Amino acid sequence: MDFNFMANTSVATFNIPSGVYLSGYGDRDKPNIGTHDPIHTKAVTISNGEKTIMFITNDLIGLDEDIANKIIFGIKGNFNIPEENIFISATHTHAAPDIFDWEFDKRFFQYELNKQAKENIIQTIVENGLKSTKELKKVSLEFGQSRCKGVASNRIEKDAPVDDLVSSIFLIGEDKLPICTIVNYACHPTVLGAENIYISSDYPGVLQRLVEEKFGEDSICMFMNGACGNQSTRFTRRCQDFNEVERMGKLLFGSMLVSYDNRKTIEDSSINGIKEYFEFPRKRLPNKEEAKAYYETMSQKLNEAKKDSKLPPEELRGIITKYQGASMTLKLQEVLENLNLRAAIQLARLGSLVFVGVPVELFNDYGFLIKEKSKFPNTIIVGYTNGMLGYVYTPESYRDGDYEAWSSPFDINTGEILTKRVIDLMEKL
Repeated sequence: MDFNFMANTSVATFNIPSGVYLSGYGDRDKPNIGTHDPIHTKAVTISNGEKTIMFITNDLIGLDEDIANKIIFGIKGNFNIPEENIFISATHTHAAPDIFDWEFDKRFFQYELNKQAKENIIQTIVENGLKSTKELKKVSLEFGQSRCKGVASNRIEKDAPVDDLVSSIFLIGEDKLPICTIVNYACHPTVLGAENIYISSDYPGVLQRLVEEKFGEDSICMFMNGACGNQSTRFTRRCQDFNEVERMGKLLFGSMLVSYDNRKTIEDSSINGIKEYFEFPRKRLPNKEEAKAYYETMSQKLNEAKKDSKLPPEELRGIITKYQGASMTLKLQEVLENLNLRAAIQLARLGSLVFVGVPVELFNDYGFLIKEKSKFPNTIIVGYTNGMLGYVYTPESYRDGDYEAWSSPFDINTGEILTKRVIDLMEKL
């Protein structure tokens, strides 16, 4: 076993009081009434003796630029690490506090409890990240992959391609057990629906808990979501309660165990990071008449669907989301010019692994394409990194009137442009 890295981890729980509004569903208008399972921030600091990198994951729906910058400022002010080597992402659970002061949607950030939650969350992330920089231990970097069936589905087209790859990174200590496991999988954590008003980490929380129970109290598990813009549990979940959350998490845990059995040591000890601020192309909106006509069409379809008692729940949900997309396009008519669409793309190299962090909800079509074009043997797409600006969708999705495409502030060609930029940046690692 090659102990060619040094590392340490830390974990902290977000203290979220009742009364804080949750993010993730446009039709949820009630604050949380308690915590079902705690949500966390987790950090791992890794060094090869010359360079250091820090990965931070959070059981949150996402980050905005203000949050990311405050975290970076807090860590850099107390620890000598370059900004491009601080990699901050979110799991995208839809049962976490709304902490966005975003022009597009300020429904809940007006409430004092939500503003306080944001500041407490930032402070907790910074303090926990700094804890991981202390007393680094010798570790071996190992990597394994497997497939997970029955969790992710293409949430727009039931039979469309799904990225079911599970990529697991293990930092193995001298006792031959992982001190840290990072699991990458692409799927919206939306087992719980809009009716849920309890704090929860959804299925990634079950996965993380089971991994930590497996490897012991000195081990942490971190979850990084992938290119899941059009992937969710819509066509795989049996219902939307906490028992189903448990079932889904156990399925992913089983696949993680297969990846653990398949793991191989990565001998390359390279560490490097690149961070580039990118101006995402702004959407050319349909005229108001076209937007209003589509909204009225979808409103009528939704009213008809609600009257159809035989319509499967997943199909009803699909119609609801298209209606919401049409509604949000009308909103974009008012706010698009004021939206800040500048955010960071970040790449991190760890041995022969490359982490591609994007501040968007990337369709798996572009996740596949980036992996295909990557010069690295193992490419890990990490969505919700440094921000969450909207969906990067396919032209076909826009033509079909899908929620993801019609709610997005981005131009129809953004996916192609972003993919090319990511591949170009890889050449600098």
